[in-house]
Amino acid sequence: MKHIFPFVTLLAVVAMSTMAQTTANRRMIIKTADGTTRVYDASRVSRVTFDEVTPVSVPLTLVSAAGYSVKVHATMPQGCSQYLLATIPAGEQPADLVNYIINNAAVTANATKDLELGGLQPESNYTVYSLAYDAYGMVSGISSLDVSTVQATDAEKPKVGYILYADGSWSRRLDKTRTPIGIIFSTTTSQADQERGWKLGYAIALRDAAQQIAWATTIGENQAGAIYTSATAQGFITDKDGYSHTDTLAMNKDRHPAVAAALDYTVTAPARSSGWYLPSSGQWYDICVNLGGADSIMNVQGTYEGYWNTPQIVSNTLSLLNEHMSIAGKDNYEPITVASGDYRWYWCSSESGNEQAYAVFFDQDQLVVEIAPYFKTYAFSTNRVRAVIAF
Repeated sequence: MKHIFPFVTLLAVVAMSTMAQTTANRRMIIKTADGTTRVYDASRVSRVTFDEVTPVSVPLTLVSAAGYSVKVHATMPQGCSQYLLATIPAGEQPADLVNYIINNAAVTANATKDLELGGLQPESNYTVYSLAYDAYGMVSGISSLDVSTVQATDAEKPKVGYILYADGSWSRRLDKTRTPIGIIFSTTTSQADQERGWKLGYAIALRDAAQQIAWATTIGENQAGAIYTSATAQGFITDKDGYSHTDTLAMNKDRHPAVAAALDYTVTAPARSSGWYLPSSGQWYDICVNLGGADSIMNVQGTYEGYWNTPQIVSNTLSLLNEHMSIAGKDNYEPITVASGDYRWYWCSSESGNEQAYAVFFDQDQLVVEIAPYFKTYAFSTNRVRAVIAF
């Protein structure tokens, strides 16, 4: 690939090379094809060369296909510094393919190897793209491979307690060749999420997104949607639509710090997932029951809050929850811990009323785990945000 700069710039460089004594305080300006401007101190430039670089690409061949993933063999040629792999459903063609691959890459590699791409749908057609970079780290060539997944088996399906990875795949035990991002806490998604294409489950992030943060900067009625979850009997348990609430609150993101923190969680999300968001009260209920081992029947107070208060409930729930997260690797997760006599609570995206939104409380003082309304503007050191994802 020959890198050519505008003629005027080249002429200026030649002139500077012949009159070095006059280059003080001069600048060499390079404008690239994408409109980027780079400025250099001309007195520090001794020479300018243009290297003829042979374009490189990474050919792909299919190794195997499963229900939710495919494995491809990528052959890295000489002169290639690294390459990215991304999958796109067959028939879809992004307007800017290079940027799509960069933004949705499931794999980054720098050697010839077999690579698994997860997060796919069974019995579906995809195109796998490889984007190669030359020896100078510049985008060079694109290769593609059409693949098809097969019928999924029960053994392949995601299960509660499995690790979710950045490429959208999952496993029972840690695969060190992939990047763990969460722990699956449910394999049943809401009707709204089903319609969005997220049919496999939900996972909780391995680390907190924020602490000492408020749900809202000001109180306000009905910020999260048209109906309060407490308007129906035990709606705080059945509400699984954290994404819908987050999406609504994000329209005024600057007024909703907890939502902003969940949306801004920096861990890579799978390409065809929901991305990170603030979980609903019902999703935190599933986390406590499915990962924390809490009884599915809560002590319910009225229609708007509930709690567990069996012996050692806080320690037992957090111990099991942390045990599930620990399978992602000791350096890859942040445990949830609460000292004796202290408490910690996590915001939900579900709204309770004009002044309050839901939170889950891990209370070692009162010895309860509780899902209950809390004042939206409170931002104490004990409160947290932990994001979830639909896939």
